[in-house]
Amino acid sequence: MLSLLLMILAHILGDFVFQPKSWVEKRKDHIQYLFYHIAVHAGLLILFFSTDLANNWKNILFLTAIHLALDAGKIFWEKRWKVNPVRIFLIDQALHLASIFGLFFFLNPEVFEQLKASLSSQHLLVYLIAIILQIFVVPIVIRVYFTKWNGEVEFNNKRKDSLFDAGTLIGILERIMILSFVMLNFMEGIGFLLAAKSIFRFGDLSNARDTKFTEYVLIGTLLSFVLGTLVALALKYSLTLIT
Repeated sequence: MLSLLLMILAHILGDFVFQPKSWVEKRKDHIQYLFYHIAVHAGLLILFFSTDLANNWKNILFLTAIHLALDAGKIFWEKRWKVNPVRIFLIDQALHLASIFGLFFFLNPEVFEQLKASLSSQHLLVYLIAIILQIFVVPIVIRVYFTKWNGEVEFNNKRKDSLFDAGTLIGILERIMILSFVMLNFMEGIGFLLAAKSIFRFGDLSNARDTKFTEYVLIGTLLSFVLGTLVALALKYSLTLIT
């Protein structure tokens, strides 16, 4: 596993620590900055595998070439089409990590077989269903529940003062955290999460001096936590039924 961790560390350092913001902005129009970035990645890989370069030089060359191809493709895509920066960032990082894990499993097929044996298709399906419920289904349930108040003009104007879809995104993140806490048997984490959210919201609610808005936030928060916890507990119980 050491080689996998070193490859991931090299990627993190190369993409987030040793890549100045100016390089990211200039490489779209000046290709040399892309090559500077790739050189940093190659240098980190060479440094981390310097004790056994004879057996790793092909892997270093492969990862460097893949990184160059992916970054060049990303720049081409951004210049040719208007894209969502968050979406293109996530896709780019997912492809980089996929190339690292792909190389690792290619070099260590026995690890892949062990991983495949420990995670059955039934386990993966149960996890997938739980995640889909937390991300897509629960927000719709909450949104449908709140339609009863859509006719209140003043209340809806106050809701529009916040960032677009911020509440939905916050809810998704908190439910994913709840899912993680339940699976880790760290139920106290749910209480800490609820307390932290209450503290962050306290200033907004006290300044608003609006009973309806306060009730809306409280109902939405509690409904999200209850549904998120129920889904997480259902996942945990379902896994015990799978042999």
